[in-house]
Amino acid sequence: MRYKSFTIEHYRAIESPVEINLTNQSLIPLIGVNECGKTTILQAIFAFDSANDEDYDGRHLQNTINLYHTTDNDPLVTAEIEIAYATLKQVWDTVINPTATARQKPPGTTMPAPTSAAPPAPPHQEFPLSQSTYTGSIRLIRNLTRKQYSFPQFSNLSPRLQDALANEILRFMPYILYNDDFQDRPPSTFPIPTPKPNQIPAWLAIYERLFKETDPSYSLFTTAQLDDPRRKDSILSDVQNKLNSTLTKAWRTFLLDRTRHIQVRLEISKTDLQIKIVENIGQKERFFEVVDRSKGFLWFYNFVMKLEFNPKISGNRKDTIYLLDEPGSYLHAAAQEKLCAKLKAISTKYGKVIFCTHSHHLLDPEQIPINSIMIVGKSANKNISLTPLPRYSTSREKVTPLQPVFEALQISAAEFTQDNLPILAVEGIYDKYAIRMFLPEGNKLRIFPGTSADAILKNIQTLNAFGRHYIAIWDNDAEGRKVKKRAESVFGPHEARRFDLLPSRDGGKDRTMEHMFESSDLDVLRQNLNLPADATYESIIGGLFYAAPKVRQSLTANVGSTTKQNFQILQSIVNKRLEHSRALLETE
Repeated sequence: MRYKSFTIEHYRAIESPVEINLTNQSLIPLIGVNECGKTTILQAIFAFDSANDEDYDGRHLQNTINLYHTTDNDPLVTAEIEIAYATLKQVWDTVINPTATARQKPPGTTMPAPTSAAPPAPPHQEFPLSQSTYTGSIRLIRNLTRKQYSFPQFSNLSPRLQDALANEILRFMPYILYNDDFQDRPPSTFPIPTPKPNQIPAWLAIYERLFKETDPSYSLFTTAQLDDPRRKDSILSDVQNKLNSTLTKAWRTFLLDRTRHIQVRLEISKTDLQIKIVENIGQKERFFEVVDRSKGFLWFYNFVMKLEFNPKISGNRKDTIYLLDEPGSYLHAAAQEKLCAKLKAISTKYGKVIFCTHSHHLLDPEQIPINSIMIVGKSANKNISLTPLPRYSTSREKVTPLQPVFEALQISAAEFTQDNLPILAVEGIYDKYAIRMFLPEGNKLRIFPGTSADAILKNIQTLNAFGRHYIAIWDNDAEGRKVKKRAESVFGPHEARRFDLLPSRDGGKDRTMEHMFESSDLDVLRQNLNLPADATYESIIGGLFYAAPKVRQSLTANVGSTTKQNFQILQSIVNKRLEHSRALLETE
């Protein structure tokens, strides 16, 4: 059972339906300027599951009407859910025919305790859906004003039964987790209620999960009540080691300050849990409250604790929905780039990640397919819209696939080329993918893709304006040769020493990047990537680029000798043009 999509309408400034489709994407960035509605989309998705109603003081369920309009429509969030026919039928019998069928565990699920008794049901009703016509998914709609679910496929049921049926299904669904780095700050002291309550406060529940992850027999609540200080200290030592090893590993991942040695110390009494940050300065220890640390550390601690010790996650968390509001806002650029890779890993191993950001460091095309980026906008009448990057209309001529990102974040394309790597300008994004994977020294270049042969000419102007060490290579076809010749005329003979074409083919045939590959190699790649027989070159190269690293490494290493030779020839062309580019820079 998993979520396939969410559709939002009439929620705050979202008037017309806005859809987030998760079917073929597991990592979805939402980008746009301040106040465009990114957070609104995340909070609407979070509001779908009633299990989240008390989190964040219920802010996501407050002020949900559109203040820009005078007409009141109930805010609705619709989820399309993949669920097996047998499971759906079992849920039907549990709710609609509770006395006719003994309560059983739905196939492949873990049965939690009932949240509440089902409402009185009418006499036995046959399950109305046929297995032969069932499509494999259902739609549930939550009305956020009435906090009630409706079930379009069972619209003949009373509203009360539809709501009960939906709630029963949601008991088996993956959790939807929301992390707001600006609102949720980890406190330093937690009162420990006695006896242990049924509903544990959020952060205390995180530490209880930490105790359980350390040893299933441990519990924060039972440890607090221990009278034997030796036993208590032993448990705390184990828990602290678990916590600090987790934090240390993550600290290195995000390239935070390695010169400081920071540890977390737990102190527990029968009435409260205290968290102290211990920093070793030379031979001395200094103690701080959690909130005394930098904003970057607070974000880091918040993120890691909720990721690793979230009490809402149990067992297989493959399809958990992670909603991250401006992750890593207080991290420096290198740490944000590491975070981008971390988000990719989370989306691969643990579930679906939807995050909003202002930072292009979290939009690294090496990690995130550009087709997964969604641009959030707000119209003149204040309605929020959501547009996939490929369908976004730019205000100027589109000369790079990432131009909509530049405009949405209000940054310059030059900001994507701020390292010291030499830049290779090419015609398209799939040229970039192919060069990155197959050019022997492709990892030593910053590949700057355009959208056509003519776009390279326009991008050269930007690269020249910032004095960048660059070269440009066009396809060796009629259009590429024509635009290269025009570029030589526009920029002059000295600058033209940076320009070249893909190596020619035998017999003088045109060559695009696709022709760098033997057709048999593309067939092998397509088959190993489990792509359909009619998969395009773009689908094959894109699929390979975003495949698991081990898969990509194995497949690229095993292409035929002709393909490898073609890219070796291209490497020699690149090296020659880079020498000319260096010489030009030295004479300027």
